[in-house]
Amino acid sequence: MIIEMKREEKILREIKGFFSGILELKTNKRGYKYAAYKRNWLYTIKLESKSADEAKAARTTKKLQELLKAKFGDGIKVEAPVAEGMTLRFDAEGKSDEVKIDSSKLQAFDIFDTETGTAFEISLSDAFAEFFKDVLKSLLDSRVKKLYICMRNHDYKGAGKSGYVKVASSAMVQQYISLARLYKLEILLVDLFPACNKGGTASRSSLR
Repeated sequence: MIIEMKREEKILREIKGFFSGILELKTNKRGYKYAAYKRNWLYTIKLESKSADEAKAARTTKKLQELLKAKFGDGIKVEAPVAEGMTLRFDAEGKSDEVKIDSSKLQAFDIFDTETGTAFEISLSDAFAEFFKDVLKSLLDSRVKKLYICMRNHDYKGAGKSGYVKVASSAMVQQYISLARLYKLEILLVDLFPACNKGGTASRSSLR
């Protein structure tokens, strides 16, 4: 029997396939394995190996967004503002007070699938710091039912470990993931370049 992939799984497959083609395995002086951009990819986005990480991440994410938009159509929103179109109501002393949200002043999701309420955040630099911002955005937006945080092992300023492996191995992060379930938000951590972490241990409940 053929089981058709869920829409979110198709999107995730495209994301992982995209990064498998532009990243390569490297090892730093400490023996830490990380995923670096291939030279030909940097040429494609008109940058160099010495270019700022922020610029590499921004241009790479934009290329991915264009690919997904072309593949999945209008159901995919890129740079989708948090709480776009939402109106919150708070019941105070029997009155319903309307609070309008100006989403243009808030941060945005890298990729948001309106059909399934799934957000995809592409975290290519300091993933540990970005994790908490991504979780907060998702908790504040009632449209988001599932959050995929997509990361790579990152060689960050000589740190012993950074990026995916740091986030995935953090006990505090795992507690936040568990806490989010109480608010009906499912968080999944995605390793964009698993070759860096072969042989490592991971919690199957949150890692993909």
